[in-house]
Amino acid sequence: MTGEDFFCEEDALKAAKKWIADFPSVVFEKIYLKTIKKREAGKRGRPSKDEKLRTYEKLKTYYRINEIIKVNESFVLIEMEKMGLFIIASSDISLSPEEMLKYYKGQDKVEKGFLFLKSDTFSISKVYLKNKSKIEALTMIMVLCLMIYSIAEWKLRIKLEDENETVPDQKGKPTKKSTMRWIFFKFQGITELITQKKGKTNSEILNMEDINWKVLTGRYGV
Repeated sequence: MTGEDFFCEEDALKAAKKWIADFPSVVFEKIYLKTIKKREAGKRGRPSKDEKLRTYEKLKTYYRINEIIKVNESFVLIEMEKMGLFIIASSDISLSPEEMLKYYKGQDKVEKGFLFLKSDTFSISKVYLKNKSKIEALTMIMVLCLMIYSIAEWKLRIKLEDENETVPDQKGKPTKKSTMRWIFFKFQGITELITQKKGKTNSEILNMEDINWKVLTGRYGV
């Protein structure tokens, strides 16, 4: 309300009541009126000694919680009781509220898993089926693949945590929560070079990095 001018004390107090009604989360801790003087409209510069000035009553407010306004604790508590409430139901009556909430929040991981299967990450050829039994069989295979993928990722993270090891993420920063998708990506570009010299055949693996050897030797638990 700073900057608003009022012609009388009553108008100023009415405006203050209206303002506080629009913002019920705060209350006035201190409010006072200050008399200010203004020049006639259209005149500029410093007023002369003989010039008459109009007087207004102005409501002066400062937006400092510890001085002028403060939080309306009772209103905030009532509003907080209304916020963040939702119902979670389960047929498993042995689950505690904390466990039920944990499983509820973990649903998105399953949904992201199926989204991952539908993506083109592994460049798997698309298969179109019409027969109901074939669709069910393919769905079962996809679920089994997702389960194996999830177990491998879980074992990877558990091993990294137990061994206090890290792997570089996409930005090169160390992380203990890498995805199997990223681990698979790190194996791209690895090739076998076979050479023959004086009747002997030699085989050499190229483009192997430290992370690849650790995965293959089971150091990361995969």
